[in-house]
Amino acid sequence: MSNKTENRKPLPTIGVSNYTFFKLLTDTEDGATYDTPYHLRGTVEISPTDSGGSDVFDADNGAYVASSYIEKLGHDITNADIPPEVDAEWRGLERKDGIVEVSNDTKTVYFGVAWRILKSDGTYRYVRYYKGSYSFASNVGGKTKPSSGSIEKQTAKATYTAVQRDFDNNYYAYFDETDLPDGVTKETLEEKWFTDLNYYPTTTPAPTKASTKTE
Repeated sequence: MSNKTENRKPLPTIGVSNYTFFKLLTDTEDGATYDTPYHLRGTVEISPTDSGGSDVFDADNGAYVASSYIEKLGHDITNADIPPEVDAEWRGLERKDGIVEVSNDTKTVYFGVAWRILKSDGTYRYVRYYKGSYSFASNVGGKTKPSSGSIEKQTAKATYTAVQRDFDNNYYAYFDETDLPDGVTKETLEEKWFTDLNYYPTTTPAPTKASTKTE
């Protein structure tokens, strides 16, 4: 593979997997650090929430300055289920003997997140958001089990709202497997992308002092 710039035909995406989140521990001018990664199984769909537009400032009897903007950065995740321990962590709650008690005393807890998208040619696009928080509806819905026929499927949903990381003002990044430079293997990319949010798939030193806590 090569990191040379080239024009490639856009390919449809056909799958998503490896949704992994990291609790943000510190975010300062010296770097960002994250806790041990947690792989959330059962991802059904991830939909970007990004939207944007443009503004025009009129002066001198005409358009003077035009600017574009992006807002509501983040994504909606649909999952087979959100386990109680994940529900509590995303809400900033402590479980008591396994019980998740929800009140208005929730905290804003920041997380980084990473996943991969399968493209129609069999290669992957790797995505990561550096800092954001989760919000979602109650995790206690259900349906009556059908007496016959196929099993009714249920899902849980959450929204991840991204903010700029204080360290470098970045929101998110993505990388295509087809752009791997010489000297970097897919195996290394797979390992590092989901264990270190500050990893760069390059043979040169990464342009950051930030780190990720691993165990």
